[in-house]
Amino acid sequence: MISRGINKRVNLNHGRRTNGCRSYTGFTLIELIVVMALLGIMIAFSVPRLHGTIFLDDTKKSSRWLIGKLQTLKESAIQNQKQYVLHIDLDTDRVWETDESMSADDLENAALNAYAFPDTFKVMDVEFPIRDKIVSGQADITFYKAGYTDKALIHIQGDNQQLSFLIEPFLPQVKLFDKYATFDD
Repeated sequence: MISRGINKRVNLNHGRRTNGCRSYTGFTLIELIVVMALLGIMIAFSVPRLHGTIFLDDTKKSSRWLIGKLQTLKESAIQNQKQYVLHIDLDTDRVWETDESMSADDLENAALNAYAFPDTFKVMDVEFPIRDKIVSGQADITFYKAGYTDKALIHIQGDNQQLSFLIEPFLPQVKLFDKYATFDD
């Protein structure tokens, strides 16, 4: 009898599947499970820290909105060459803006569509260095087309903390203080 030699192919690719010249690589199920477990652990530790961030805290969110509004009005007054006024109703915690070119109907609509702060955000008062401190009613801060504004301090109470926003006449940025600041400070 003639024995025939059987040609066996020896796989030297260390576990990789081959099909001719191509090799197929990928992750094993164990590797994917380990990566998913690590991501789950990282998320479990980071979610509690996100609770106190700007995205979830009404006071910080409203503070950022107010700072953005003040800076936008300063820039808009210069760019559009219009005088803008920011109206703050201290009794209802609402804010709206007007400009000198608005009609009587537009002024009324602006007041009706005012931004209302959340219940945890209370405007305590608005302080001017020349005029008296306004603690109730309406306070108006004017942004002039020449690039300056009224100097004012806006004091707010929110989530057991007091914040103060200093508006400087010639500076573009609004300063934020983590306390009840006065012009004497």
